[in-house]
Amino acid sequence: MNTKQNFIIQTAVIILILNGILLGVMYALTGATIQANGQMLIFWGVGVVLTLLLGGAVAFVGGRAIDAAAADAQQTALPPTPVTPPVEPARPAAKVEPAPKKPTPPPTPQPAPTASALQMLSILQREGRLIDFLQEDLSLYEDDQIGAAVRSIHAGCKDALEAHVTLEPVVSDDEGSTITVPAGFDAHAIRLTGNVSGEPPFTGVVRHRGWRAVKVDLPQLMDNQTAQAVVAAAEVEVER
Repeated sequence: MNTKQNFIIQTAVIILILNGILLGVMYALTGATIQANGQMLIFWGVGVVLTLLLGGAVAFVGGRAIDAAAADAQQTALPPTPVTPPVEPARPAAKVEPAPKKPTPPPTPQPAPTASALQMLSILQREGRLIDFLQEDLSLYEDDQIGAAVRSIHAGCKDALEAHVTLEPVVSDDEGSTITVPAGFDAHAIRLTGNVSGEPPFTGVVRHRGWRAVKVDLPQLMDNQTAQAVVAAAEVEVER
């Protein structure tokens, strides 16, 4: 049995009791008059009708109130409907432009392995005419003639060498002195001659101190010079 039915039954019982009490009180007060006038049936008939009308009205109004309260309670008990946020359309991915490539500088041209040697030979030719001297047939000249030519060649070549190459002796001892060559010596710097046998250390006489290039300072070659093997340009005197 639900709440509404319980309310209707309880209401009917209460109204019957209250109206019964009310009718009893009215009958006690006016019962003699009602009997004298012969209105007993009317009195009780009106009392029953009023009781039914009052009970029906109270039951109807109370039932509506109970239904409304039940509907409110059910609405409150229901979970709130989730609100779905509007879905934004997907934006197209931004196009990433590749970073511009830095221009690669052209490689610095490196001189050919023989370029520096040819350059030094060219300097010795220009300053001391060394190639001309070496290529000359000296058998055609007397010793005194050769000696006079060698002085100028020696001076020019010496100046050119000192200007571009710094040299120092490999062995600091004077030529003719006796030295000891220790174990682990540099075979590129010291060449042993004579009676060489066994293992170092060796004791020997300095016949040549040797030379070591400490510094080389040659002019920068131009690009078109690295591919050429011209040590000395030909000289042509133009006649008018």
